[in-house]
Amino acid sequence: MTTVYLIRHAEAEGNVYRRCHGQYDSLLTPQGYAQLPHLAKRFTDVPLDAVYSSDLFRARMTAEAVAQPHGLPVETRPVLREIDMGDWEDLPWAELPRLWPEDYARWHSRPWDATPPHGESVVGAGARMLDGVRALVRRHEGHTIAVVTHGSAIRGALTLAHGYAPEQMGEIGWGDNTCVAKLAFDTPDRVTVVYENDASHLPQELSTFASIGWKNSKGLPSTPQIWFRRADPQNAEDAARITAYMRELHRSAYGTDAGLDPDALLHDVVRAQAVSPRACCFGCMESGEEVALVYLKTWYEDEPEVGLVGGFCIDAAYRGHGLSGQIIGQAISVYRQLGKIWLCAHVAEANARARGFYQKFGFTPRGEYRDANGNHLRMFKRIQPD
Repeated sequence: MTTVYLIRHAEAEGNVYRRCHGQYDSLLTPQGYAQLPHLAKRFTDVPLDAVYSSDLFRARMTAEAVAQPHGLPVETRPVLREIDMGDWEDLPWAELPRLWPEDYARWHSRPWDATPPHGESVVGAGARMLDGVRALVRRHEGHTIAVVTHGSAIRGALTLAHGYAPEQMGEIGWGDNTCVAKLAFDTPDRVTVVYENDASHLPQELSTFASIGWKNSKGLPSTPQIWFRRADPQNAEDAARITAYMRELHRSAYGTDAGLDPDALLHDVVRAQAVSPRACCFGCMESGEEVALVYLKTWYEDEPEVGLVGGFCIDAAYRGHGLSGQIIGQAISVYRQLGKIWLCAHVAEANARARGFYQKFGFTPRGEYRDANGNHLRMFKRIQPD
């Protein structure tokens, strides 16, 4: 008998930024790192002979937490990767029904029968990953190993391991981040699922499902999701909307918008969009209603490794509804594509609310910046693997 513990990685960017991250190589969130000690403790007294992982960063970091107490190395295998989401990789989930309405409708109604454009199906990813696990079983016959992989791949693999038809995939449900399945192999081709989707090691406050408002283990996030439309600074309505958001941001940060020069702002937005068309975008609801602004100073060249935030703003009616992570995710997506290593925001020294916002998403203060509006803390978040 060979025992395999199949483990989902800790909370990662796609889980909270509401972006489609399959084989896109995203990082763990601060909460993801907080989950790791609990997962490691679960396995401290479990005899393990080897630890394997997908080669994606979020899985490797999770595997290291499992392996470290046992003094084991982590061996990576690309075959253990998440589903390939093809043309959907790194897009906001809310963008997909707009651009691929038929494909996305099938993804929701018949997920066992859906394949993202130029990607693979959940069951196909599960079959690929399970074949990789079977190869490891042949290598470690009669032993116990841990394999860290990904949510959709696990769901597809468990469907096959149970002997279910693809359309029964919904009976598996979704497992929370760091959830564990235990598989017992009589032979590489004969497997019994002992248990699945067990995240009992996580305290409730560290559950991803609990923190992002999932309806249940088989459902979808219940908090709003947004897509992003390029804001056109040369369109009068868009220009007025950009300016209004930035006025609100200035009033919140400094108590006045007297320091805002609308003409200079719009000139800088044009400069920024010459570097990346996504440098200034409105966050939009499914209806098209604009509820947020993401402005990035992509023209900033003083520190080549740094992507500078120009401003984030969410309509008052939508604050506290889970949009913050999505606007941070948009900024990271833009700057990671531009090759930046750090995301930086200048936060007014007296603006405790903004400082708390950035700290929540893993920014730390590193130095100061002073301009006509006063003194600012320079808050940094690394957006590339160490």
